Parts: sequence; structure tokens; C-alpha cells
Amino acid sequence: MNILLTGASGFIGTYIVKELLNQGHTLHTFTRKTGFNIPGTKTFTGDIKDIATLEPAFQDIDAVIHNAAYANDWGKKQIFYEANVIGTKNIADACKKYEVKRLLYTSTAGIYGFPNHLTPIKEADGPTSKPLNAYGATKIESEALLKKYKDLHITIIRPPMVFGAEGKPAQILLSKIEQGKTAYIGKGEKHISIVHPADVAQCYHLALEKNKEGAFNAVSFYCTIQELFEACAQKLGINPPTKHFPFFLAYLNGFFSELVAKEEPSLTRFRVIKLGTSRIIDGEKAKKELGFKPNYDLQKTVDDMVTWYKTIK
Repeated sequence: MNILLTGASGFIGTYIVKELLNQGHTLHTFTRKTGFNIPGTKTFTGDIKDIATLEPAFQDIDAVIHNAAYANDWGKKQIFYEANVIGTKNIADACKKYEVKRLLYTSTAGIYGFPNHLTPIKEADGPTSKPLNAYGATKIESEALLKKYKDLHITIIRPPMVFGAEGKPAQILLSKIEQGKTAYIGKGEKHISIVHPADVAQCYHLALEKNKEGAFNAVSFYCTIQELFEACAQKLGINPPTKHFPFFLAYLNGFFSELVAKEEPSLTRFRVIKLGTSRIIDGEKAKKELGFKPNYDLQKTVDDMVTWYKTIK
């Protein structure tokens, strides 16, 4: 199958490239990096916000995986809107113009919000009415936008927290644990859902192979914050974090950090909520309908992150 992948040079994108090439697909890859070539693919350079730069990549394409996005937990909504909503509209419009019927889209489990309970959240539960940041809000808006394209066959993949080798989240987490700058919000017993990027890529391959439409949560495992931090510390060969902060104090800290920040703040309210509330994302639909079998559990993910982290220090 001839596939166009946007966001191909990003964290998740590099794993999708590897998975699809291993499955024998022909790839057109799209990136903003000028002069950048992705081995094994025909690489196009441009910006999803500019539909004219997209069009050359749409020649002889059977399906599009739209993975490019502006992802951050803090920032001006206009920046998120232009990349995530306008960019997605441009992709869908180009699909219509070039008669590409199959569109797969990377959304986020952030659309569900953080309800702070242990009831697994299913795809049918739908988005929260109160997204916590501009990233989640624009992903909700983008999903709603895609539903208006009735002639497109659309699959939406919703990853929760993504941890794996070569990822900025892994680097930040491990460096803070190593430097003793990590603390639990509350007792550390809150549950989080995690996916390894290789498992996200597997979901895309399976959705293409089975020609499945609809939304699917991509989840490798869930664990408590304490289990994650302790596993990381053990693999690093250091003592685990012992500091604890009350939720309200951490949240207040995040609020003032955002208030005075001229650049990205060191702490945000979103990060406090993400690490200080429980949320279990249900991944059973992908297992039943796609045949998805996660290859990564907590220990394998931590081993992968730490092994890579030690090579970049």
C-alpha cells in the first residue's frame, strides 16, 4: 500500500515509519525539516498549515496517516489551532481533492480529560466538556471536524502518555529522577495509562491491514506513579524518590509558574493534574477489533527508556 505519513520525523512518527516499512508498505513522508531525508521513504518538505506544500506528497497515495501536530501542555491556543485544526482540515481537503479515501489520525486520550477515578474510559465515553489545555481542546475540535467528511473512511488513534526511547518525556522524567528533583503529588498511588510508541505504530499497521474505521485507544499498560518512578530509579541504579507534595500545593505552584512564565514554565497545572489524578484508559476495543497485542509492559518500557537515556548522557 502507498501511504503518506505526516509528522514522520517526530517521536511517534519515527516508530510508525519503521513499522510500516517492516510491513512492506511504500511510504511518502512529510516533514517540516528542510533538507531532511527519511531513509526508505520518499520525503517531502512543507508545512501542514500550507496546503500548497502538501499537494506534491499526495500523488499516487492509497492512505494518509496524519500524525503531525503541535503538542505541548502550555501555550497560546492560536498556535495549537493553526497546526492542529487548520492543519487537519488541509489534510482532509487534500484527501478529497486527490480522491484518497483512507485517513488515519493521531489524536490523544487527553480528549477524555482527567476524571480522577478508576473506571476504565472507553472510546464511546467521548470527549470532556472541559479540556485542560489548548492541545486537548484542539484535538477535540479536530476530531469533530473530521466527522464532517462523510466520504472519508477515518480511523482515530488515541494514545495516553507516550513513553519510550528517543522521547523527550522519557528524557525529562529520567533526568529529574536521577537528579533527585522528582516528587510525588500526594501518596503516589494514582494510576496512569501509558503506551510505548512502538505499540502506537502497531495499532496503525493493524487498522490499515483490517481496514477498520472508528476510534481506538492505544494502551500498553497502566500502573501507579510510584511503580513508574521506582522502576525507573531501580534501572538507573539509584534510590527512588521519597518527597511528597499535597495536590493543592503543587497545583498552586503550577498556577504561579504559568503566570510569571515568559517561556515554557517548569511546572504547569496540566502536569500536576496528569500526575496527581487517576485515569485508566480502556484498550480492549483495539485488542478485540484490531487484534492489538501490546509488546511493552512497565518493565520493558523502563528498560527501553533507560538503555537509550544512558547513551545520550
